[in-house]
Amino acid sequence: MSRLAAIPLPFLLLSFWLLIAAEAVAAAPQDAGLFVDPSNREESLNFYRSQYLMTSLPRVSWSGDLATCEPGTTSPEFRAKVFQRINYFRAMAGVPAVVEDQEYSSKAQAAALIISTSTLSHNPSPNSRCYSEDGAEAAGKSNLSGSRIGWSAVTGYIADYSHGAVGHRRWLLYPQAREMGTGDIPSGASSGVNALFVIDRVGGTRPVTREPYVAWPPPGYVPYPLVFARWSFSHPGANFSSASVSMSKNGIAIPVTLAQVVSGYGEPTLAWIPTEAALESAPASDVTYSVSVRDVFIGGSPRSFDYQVTVFDPGEEPSVDVPRDRTRQSSDEFDSRLRYRRRLHR
Repeated sequence: MSRLAAIPLPFLLLSFWLLIAAEAVAAAPQDAGLFVDPSNREESLNFYRSQYLMTSLPRVSWSGDLATCEPGTTSPEFRAKVFQRINYFRAMAGVPAVVEDQEYSSKAQAAALIISTSTLSHNPSPNSRCYSEDGAEAAGKSNLSGSRIGWSAVTGYIADYSHGAVGHRRWLLYPQAREMGTGDIPSGASSGVNALFVIDRVGGTRPVTREPYVAWPPPGYVPYPLVFARWSFSHPGANFSSASVSMSKNGIAIPVTLAQVVSGYGEPTLAWIPTEAALESAPASDVTYSVSVRDVFIGGSPRSFDYQVTVFDPGEEPSVDVPRDRTRQSSDEFDSRLRYRRRLHR
């Protein structure tokens, strides 16, 4: 009798399933990140409530000092919430999650220090009081906010009402990004500063994405509070110089205003603002918008893309979503509480 035949059958079955499980773990990515299917309304709603809304918030616990130019750090729990917000948006957009790079966060913290004691700039002057080479490097590779910190700043970057080409959004949703870093200082010359180190890698192999393009708002069911004034559509290698966008609701056309196409900022992107009164307030019932992007030249040939976005009211907002440890409130604190209505961005 062979040695294998002498092994009890239950043990063989257990060994078999353990082997299968081990192979599955080995084949899985190191960080699968968050996943959601926005085509399912209930799943999108539950994902919004469980991953976006925050009612139990960690403190910033900043350990630095502006007087001595000490950048310090923030608590690991705080930074984890920042990355939860980043990966919520990336999952909704259908791109892989990112993880924190400690070196990026350290440099981003140095950039936030420069801005807190000087002016908001991607190219800080060497004469800035708390200038450092690490901080200057990060300032040039980061999204910067002089009025929001933490996860609130992340939502502000996706809204991107101050940048016509939605450059902040494009870097946050850049598919090739794998690591990012966050630096936050809750006090100083401004009402709080965030530097989000986003330029991790440019080019290289593009990972698999849910759709061949990256859009915000994405196809499927999207919570109303996260449908911002500017809509966008990105595609690798695209030429949008002849592209057009049309939108409709219930077969009725909605006028759109195209933003100027600007190169850089991650993948080529077309942005536009729809003129639609219904987007000014929470919908009484789900509203579906048909989007058609035409004459996108890819590899020298024109292509068209059609998708639908259904805007819905998630029915609740958090009682508080502003990072604590703020030393003063800014004039747009209300905006930081996730009530990003289009009337606030004009």
